[in-house]
Amino acid sequence: MGYARGQVTERQPGEGEITPEATIIPPDQVVAAVSAARKVIHEHRDSANAYLQLGIALRSGGDLEGALDAIHLALSLDPNLSEAWTQKGLIAIQGGTLKAATDAFQKAVDAAPQSIAARLELASMLFRNGDFEGASQQVEAVLHLDPGNANALDGLGFIQLQRGDLRSASANFRKAIAAKPHYSAAQENLGDALLGLGDWAGARAAFEQALADKPDEVMAVYGLATALRHLGDSTKAEAEFARAKSLMRMNTAMARAQSENNRGLQLWYAGDLAGAAAAFRSALAEDPNYAESHNNLGGVLWQQNNQKEATQEFAAGARVKPDFAKARNNLGNALMAAGDLKGAIEQYQAAISLEPGLAAAHASLGTALAKAGQKEKAEDEFRQALVLAPDSAVAHFELGLLLASGFPKLPRTARTEIETGIRLDPKLRASLPSDISSEMATPAGTSSPPH
Repeated sequence: MGYARGQVTERQPGEGEITPEATIIPPDQVVAAVSAARKVIHEHRDSANAYLQLGIALRSGGDLEGALDAIHLALSLDPNLSEAWTQKGLIAIQGGTLKAATDAFQKAVDAAPQSIAARLELASMLFRNGDFEGASQQVEAVLHLDPGNANALDGLGFIQLQRGDLRSASANFRKAIAAKPHYSAAQENLGDALLGLGDWAGARAAFEQALADKPDEVMAVYGLATALRHLGDSTKAEAEFARAKSLMRMNTAMARAQSENNRGLQLWYAGDLAGAAAAFRSALAEDPNYAESHNNLGGVLWQQNNQKEATQEFAAGARVKPDFAKARNNLGNALMAAGDLKGAIEQYQAAISLEPGLAAAHASLGTALAKAGQKEKAEDEFRQALVLAPDSAVAHFELGLLLASGFPKLPRTARTEIETGIRLDPKLRASLPSDISSEMATPAGTSSPPH
């Protein structure tokens, strides 16, 4: 039974950051999109766009590794496919490799200079890297193509703010907000510019609007407190300063927890289970609500045969972050191992509703439904798992066992699925029921020896 590890996490406010909108497929359309892309690929192996669509669908479903494989195939067929480079950059960001993301977005722009999405992504990375001049060039190019682009207007305004051109910055922040209402980052930036201009009432209004959408943005809270103090409202100002200090302490603890969590992952990958567990516990001491560390600690504890505490950690990860699909899938695995079939099914279904592209959850749900006697639903889940991950040994194997159930002789379709599963993962042979193992020893189309 496999447990999904977390990945290197990067939790930071990112105030002032240029925020492009990435191509994404709605959750309820992910499996259909993957299936459609695979069908086109089957018919047109040389279609770079089909591999690109497969990559987008897999990334939308949360399968970053599969998505990256598909994107690489697309680029091998068409190295100038700008959207494929953009998708590669987005995957790199999710994996925490920012330099690789910057390089990918630069190639996307080189391949398609008219691509607003690619330029915004590149501007965002250059901005994060401190290259304001490079970011400014990309933002201005976007505004030449689309003068009303809210993200570009906010980015240009922030660059002007850093350079001290407060009036121009304010004007661009207002344009961004007009184009994109409830743009909290632009509201916060506008508040900063108005503070610099001495417009305390305007700054207060801007920070209050930013906090209406994102109540815990620490710098917006601090800016509001500053504006209130200048307006003479000392009581409210001191309350907001106190809240800002509390949020800063929380952010510091989050940063330390993040560092410990990432150290734990490195130790886990190196095989040091005891060291990894200690690091994950250290992360949780800093931030008890760090869902990824709960999930990761659960995975380590399971490998240490501490199933009870592992289950508790998976449950904690799902409790503090209800939309954490991998923690719910892991909790489902633990509950099924403990014999709680109903609880396991509920967790698998929750994981799939949150991350429809999580092939392991589909396969596990199929196994649980098969045990519950729901054969048709189980088969559907196995087949969805195989749409998402055609090389899933467990899905092939369990589908084969399901297709074999209720038949006195092993059907050819069942044999094919079981053989495929064992070919992909020979260890599965040990899980074959004795009667099926005996039939598998007999070549297809011949009679089995008498028992």
